[in-house]
Amino acid sequence: MKLFKQTTIVLGLSAAMLSGQALAIPVTVAGSTVSFTFDSGLSGLFGTPTVVGDILSFTPTTYKAQAFNGSGFAAASQTFNIAVNAHSGYLVSAVSLTEDGDYYNIGAGSSVAVGGKLIVRDLEAPLLPAVGGKIKTALPLTAVTSMADFQTTDWASHTGVTIPAGWGGTDGIVGGVNVTIENILLASSISAGSAAFIEKKFAALAIVTTPVPEPQTYALFLAGLGLIGFAARRKSRASA
Repeated sequence: MKLFKQTTIVLGLSAAMLSGQALAIPVTVAGSTVSFTFDSGLSGLFGTPTVVGDILSFTPTTYKAQAFNGSGFAAASQTFNIAVNAHSGYLVSAVSLTEDGDYYNIGAGSSVAVGGKLIVRDLEAPLLPAVGGKIKTALPLTAVTSMADFQTTDWASHTGVTIPAGWGGTDGIVGGVNVTIENILLASSISAGSAAFIEKKFAALAIVTTPVPEPQTYALFLAGLGLIGFAARRKSRASA
């Protein structure tokens, strides 16, 4: 079994602080077949990421929304951009995002929701239409608890995209993509005595890569297409 090198990115440097806020410092960390580049000061509620293999994961501790006693809606949101570049000999073929957390609803008039999008663009041709997927929980977030028998309920979501044909410039090799993770948590309490809470505990961005075909593979592929075309023409003439 191939062992993956685990790299933890430590961004809490005093030099990255200004008036209590982190400066945006470009950081690049290497996975097994790709590298992730992002601004360290812009991860916000996601927190400090960790890389294992080709997975960039987050374990946030302050990403939550909560509303109590008829206070209405409360929201927590974060958008984070990551440039993903394949190592030499590889191309990006798919991107997926997995998230989870927990929530509770107490009393009538309490509710929670998870939303957002995973958006992927071709770094070589950023004006091409992006591809993306909606962040949606696997099950409705309708479980209700009480003060007498209090418990939280887990939620999970998964979305992903496959890199479309036509990306990667003239050679069709997708060497890099820009990934945008847009996350929204909502909690609502519209009745006195009600309470709603939702928290994100984990998010993992997984990159799927494929080895770049050798030049001779392309040649064989083109030759195969030529033979198919030749056979089709012969069949057409024979039936004429």
